Parts: sequence; C-alpha cells; structure tokens
Amino acid sequence: MDYFNLNCCDYDAIVHYPPGSFNAKYKTVLEGNVEECKQNTELPEWLISSFANKVYHTYVTKVPLYFYRVFGQIAASNHPSATIKGARSLGAFATTEFAESRCDAKLRLALKPQWLNTQMYEEKILLPANQTITVGIVASVPLLNGELLPGGAEQIILPKDWSEKWIVGYRRVTGRQLQVAPKYNYGKPPLFDIKGDAECKDNNRLFRFMCPRCGSENIRKLDECERFVFVGIKGGKYTMCYTCLEKDCGYYW
Repeated sequence: MDYFNLNCCDYDAIVHYPPGSFNAKYKTVLEGNVEECKQNTELPEWLISSFANKVYHTYVTKVPLYFYRVFGQIAASNHPSATIKGARSLGAFATTEFAESRCDAKLRLALKPQWLNTQMYEEKILLPANQTITVGIVASVPLLNGELLPGGAEQIILPKDWSEKWIVGYRRVTGRQLQVAPKYNYGKPPLFDIKGDAECKDNNRLFRFMCPRCGSENIRKLDECERFVFVGIKGGKYTMCYTCLEKDCGYYW
C-alpha cells in the first residue's frame, strides 16, 4: 500500500480557527438576491429577542437560495412512551452558513443546552424564489453559569409550514472542525436518537462512530495487520485505526 498518497489525518496539522471564519467563504449571500418588503410586526416578543438588538428585516427571495438548519432530537430509549425532546427537522429557524462543527454551531447559533438540540444533523434547504423570510443576527444567550453563547450567525425565519421537498440533503455534523466544504449525501435522519455511548447496540444511539472529516457512518475499523503509522508534518507518529469508505473521502485516522 502506498501510504504516502493516502488521505490520512495529520494531527500535527490540525489548526483550530475562530468560529464563522471558515464557512464565511461559502455562506449564502442575501444582498442582491432578496428584496425588502413590509416588516413582519406580528412576531412574538421571544422571537424578536432572538435577534441581536431586536433588529430584523423582512424580505422576499428573488432567486432560489440555500439555507442550513442544525437539528437533532433525543429520547431516553426506543420505547413508544419515551418523551422526545430537542429540535426537529423542518423547524422555523435556519441560517446562511453551514455548521463548522457541533461546538461551533452551538456558539454561532447560541443554542442553549436546555433546548436539547443535539446538533447531530444538518439539512440543506433550497428555498424557492418568491418566499418571505425574516432575517437578522443571532443574539447572544446567557448560560446558567453567567457566561454567554455569542451568537453572530445570520438567522433566517423560514416560511411557516415550509415544504420538506425543499430539503436537498442531510449530513451528520462533525465534532471536529471542518477543513473542507461539507457534502449532503446522508439519508433522512431518524426522528430521534437515544442516550447511549458508541458501544450501545441501538442504531440510533446518540454517540456513534463517524468519519471526523465528512461525518459518514460508512466507516471500517482496520484489522491489526492493516494498521500503519503516519508521520505528521511536525514529526508526530500516529497509528491509523479507521478508514472512511465513502468514495469521495477515503479518510484514515
């Protein structure tokens, strides 16, 4: 095997960037693609307060535009009577930028832990032209310990009862910061995940193995005889134990 040409994780080269700095190169641009219209003054106070300084504008889309929604629900078990909590697919809130990681999404979208949004999934939405949206900046949100989730992403309120047909793809949101633009080829996620670690036998367990690069669960643990040592750019030596089986990824870590 030619290890030098494999797509291996170089832990020496991992650089943590400020939240919002990577996806800024890819985010949906509203300027010139929307037309301002009469402001929606019927929004409830809690919704108005979700915008920084309570400032928001109402627009009509002139062309189809891509938006992103991070979501995920959780339950204690698969039992039919189990209570499902969290953020569902097809919810009202979206944004113009994809999630760089679960942590970055929590910071940029100011997702309080009490809301139980697992941030495990992201849907990419192609909103048609001639749709009315409400736009502002996500306000900071205080945590119980007095610290702030800063917010700062562009917040979109989608049309009420928007169509599932507008979703063009899903993906698992990675725990590690993205280094390449994400692909949305994940099948429709389960309605909810259950609490449980990676060894839990349920297919919809919350924490399950995934490729840290692309988020795919189509991965394989290498046999002992297949594992190899990769030398990072700073001389660090790392044993590659897993590989992603997605054709356009092929990542080793």
